[in-house]
Amino acid sequence: MGATNCPETPRQKMIQMMYLVYTAMLALNVSADILNAFVVVDDTLVTSTRNASHQNANDYNWFEQQKVILGEAKIHDAYVNAKQLKKESDAMVKYIEKMRSDLIFYVDGDSIAEVKNDQGKTVKVSKTVATIDRKDNFDIPTDFMINQGHAKELKDRILKYKQNILKLVKPEQRKGMEEAIGLNVDAKFKKDGVAQSWETHNFDHIIAAAAVTLLNKTIGEVRNSESIMLNYLKASISADDFKFDHVEGRAIPKSQMVFQGDSYEADIIVAAYDTKSTPEVYYKMGADTLTEAGLAGATKLEGENGVVKLKIGAGDLGEKRFAGLIKIMDPSGQPKYYGFKDKYSVLKPSATIAADKMNVLYAGIANPVSVSAPVDPGKLSLSFPGCSVSSQGAGKYNVSVPASLIGKTVNATVSAKLGESTKALGSTTFRVKKVPDPRAVLGANIRSGKHAKAELTANPIIRATMGEDFAYDLKWKVTSFRVVFVSKGMEDPPIACQGGTLSDAVKAKISKSSANTVIYFEDIKVSSEAGSRTLDGFSVRIR
Repeated sequence: MGATNCPETPRQKMIQMMYLVYTAMLALNVSADILNAFVVVDDTLVTSTRNASHQNANDYNWFEQQKVILGEAKIHDAYVNAKQLKKESDAMVKYIEKMRSDLIFYVDGDSIAEVKNDQGKTVKVSKTVATIDRKDNFDIPTDFMINQGHAKELKDRILKYKQNILKLVKPEQRKGMEEAIGLNVDAKFKKDGVAQSWETHNFDHIIAAAAVTLLNKTIGEVRNSESIMLNYLKASISADDFKFDHVEGRAIPKSQMVFQGDSYEADIIVAAYDTKSTPEVYYKMGADTLTEAGLAGATKLEGENGVVKLKIGAGDLGEKRFAGLIKIMDPSGQPKYYGFKDKYSVLKPSATIAADKMNVLYAGIANPVSVSAPVDPGKLSLSFPGCSVSSQGAGKYNVSVPASLIGKTVNATVSAKLGESTKALGSTTFRVKKVPDPRAVLGANIRSGKHAKAELTANPIIRATMGEDFAYDLKWKVTSFRVVFVSKGMEDPPIACQGGTLSDAVKAKISKSSANTVIYFEDIKVSSEAGSRTLDGFSVRIR
């Protein structure tokens, strides 16, 4: 109906305004759980991207190392392309990070604090999804990304970035690399059977938390594409072209921690022009360097197949050091000497045993225990008399203690198999306790006080929790309980419930109860790996 021919009455205008407000409220009705999920996803993306950036930095350092080892001429093309890749990727990430910062400021506006940096310049305090005030706002992110064209601009920049880095790939390999690096912002998207652009599909009418998370996801995808390209550039340097013009001697010890009475053992490895040559090795204890002039006082070792076995007896305690020379013949038949050095420590047998969770063992459940000793964890063994011990790998164990030891102590001993013998490294005494009773609550954490009937029926589950002070991840299952209603001094017959959920009869009774009715939850039976228990009850009052 036209507004000119039939003007709206004030009541009609009010109804239309209420409808608009109601529609907006529905659109904004994003649960706290969904918002928290975006916070978790965003934190995971940021961590993953940080790890990818660290690995990429290591790969760029690898090119710098190869430049020294092989010479710049040998890796020139790959080296130049790697520098260009870094420039393109850093610029792309910086652009998205600025867009993300601008979006957050556009959403939260004046609520974002400003501070002075070290140079005295006023800058905005950086925010994450977790700290955005208007996480659930739809309209502001849509206006910023869609109406103002930032999403379209981002798409164009991504396409340009892909085009630029694919120029670093050989023409015959570009199709495969294009598929591998992803960033398919020009793909076809549909929603409810209707074709959509990438920017509409991803940023139209989504909440601020989702928009910022998507931008962080895009940053991660750029770093991942950068990593794939780095691997391609590294592979373009053929291993067959490597020149070993940097030869280095190394002592590779089996362990730098040696028990008194045992021996220090190490492999001396040499990389030479002729891998079939048999090197001569000289070493001197207590020296930091060894020169050709000092060989007269050094110990000579013979080797074969490019490896020399070094074995030094471990007598006195303390740090020991040695230095040596490796003698090999170069292709012209002239002797070449390459130095090496190392140090190790001679220790008394010792070990530390510690409960992972706390300084006690609880009967009836698996207690995580770690054993730390300066030997290979695979050579360790742990003994808890009267208890069951199962290895979890790498010095980790689960210890199960029977109920008969509650109130007593257990003396744990750790040993290590070293060669043909077994050495006791140390022991620790643990106290054994009974697992404390859990605490029963209704719903999230209702245990006392006055509550509305709707609040009680919205939390229809009895839970048993150990509380924050109990460090173990012990789960209890409620198997049954009883509910008693007392109204105006009159007590109704108890209602039995099976499992941990309020029965339909109890929920119906709550709905019909009057104010000040007291509800008792009693005879609460629970079970877990620690056994079965009957818990103290609790009561609430209807408001």
